[in-house]
Amino acid sequence: MKIKNLPLIVGIALPVLFILIVSIVIFAPSFFINPQYNFVYTYQNNYYQDGQIYKNNYKVEDGHIVLDPNILAAVNNALNNSTTVKYQADAPNLYLYDVKTNSSHQISFDDAKKLSVDPGPSSPDGYTVSYEYSNNGIFDVFGSNNNNGDGYFISKGDGRKKLGNLVDFDGWNRGSFRLIGWIK
Repeated sequence: MKIKNLPLIVGIALPVLFILIVSIVIFAPSFFINPQYNFVYTYQNNYYQDGQIYKNNYKVEDGHIVLDPNILAAVNNALNNSTTVKYQADAPNLYLYDVKTNSSHQISFDDAKKLSVDPGPSSPDGYTVSYEYSNNGIFDVFGSNNNNGDGYFISKGDGRKKLGNLVDFDGWNRGSFRLIGWIK
């Protein structure tokens, strides 16, 4: 039995099959991103207008979040021959990111210091959080880069997933996100 339109069928099926295979190779690693550990982070305004800075930052000490006095205040005083610093606040807000629901909410320092935290940089199950820029390949030449692919991602190996719902993230202050630690 001879198929009458075999070249036409092959000519249509091969490109479709090729697109499916390429799509699977590109997107399959992200399907396996399943982190188990939530994390605590801050979002700070890094633009120190008029010397406004936080009096304290946070660090992890003995598995718990503690206040860390900001030595930048002392340096700022020395450089400006000033004895006073305008503090933006005592410390930046703390947020807890829930990896299961892909959401975050503000927590108090009193709640945060009760948590058992691993400072990382990677989670106990090997995930990391980083800012990544989108790459539209050759289409950037035509001005199609709209930065929708830019953002913070959680990744492990070749797989990555964009973190949604980061509190106060506006995309302009990329250095403002700071992961404090992974909740054990």
